[in-house]
Amino acid sequence: MYTDVHCHLLPGVDDGCPDWDASKACLDRCRSEKVRAVLVTPHIWPDKYPNRPAELRERFAAWSSRAAGLGLQLALGAEVYYHHGLPEDLAAGKLLTLGGGPHLLVEFPVTLQPRGVDETFYRLRLAGAEPLLAHPERYVFAQRDPRRLAALAESGIAFQVTTHSLVGTFGPQVQRTAFQMLERGWVALVASDAHRPDARPPLFREAVRVLERRYGRAAARRLAVQNPRRVFEGLQVHPVPCALQRRGLFG
Repeated sequence: MYTDVHCHLLPGVDDGCPDWDASKACLDRCRSEKVRAVLVTPHIWPDKYPNRPAELRERFAAWSSRAAGLGLQLALGAEVYYHHGLPEDLAAGKLLTLGGGPHLLVEFPVTLQPRGVDETFYRLRLAGAEPLLAHPERYVFAQRDPRRLAALAESGIAFQVTTHSLVGTFGPQVQRTAFQMLERGWVALVASDAHRPDARPPLFREAVRVLERRYGRAAARRLAVQNPRRVFEGLQVHPVPCALQRRGLFG
């Protein structure tokens, strides 16, 4: 049913699963969460996780072969740390898009909004890539003032909110910011950003229940089912309008 397009289950390449056993436990959790397709997104972060696409493809091939009996669709992408040279790195083959499609999952610094993002994303789009902003609700500058991301949202950049944020794992401020972005109509999809079975495991069903209660089943389905699947298949996605559902007299 669900498609997860942001998680760190490829073992031994970043701060996600350290080995096959942890990865297998997460994949089993995916199945129990009704996730049927998984796009693994190891970090490409030159100063911290200097992963190279060729090496990641080799590791993915071995890992996906080992996981073949689990009945999951598996694909490879990356979570790319933002810098101004992303268009040049993309042209040089130093980055991985999601499943080989147009979407490039980009992570900002947590505390400070980078300068020149509009120009960088414009150049990425000229090169045929479609930036997808990872977990904007978790950036401190956006929690202080979500309007700092308004220009990106208005330019059509898709936002991905983390399922754990919706259920409160990262605290009330992150949860509140996620709801604000959803209600501004900025968010295109949700994903787990799962890392390990014992800390931030794959999570979907509880988050979808939150979305259904607040915004209705149709919006929840677009955020958690339809748009993630479109990203997995390399198709364009658009933000989902989310309006709070009217509650009855007794809540």
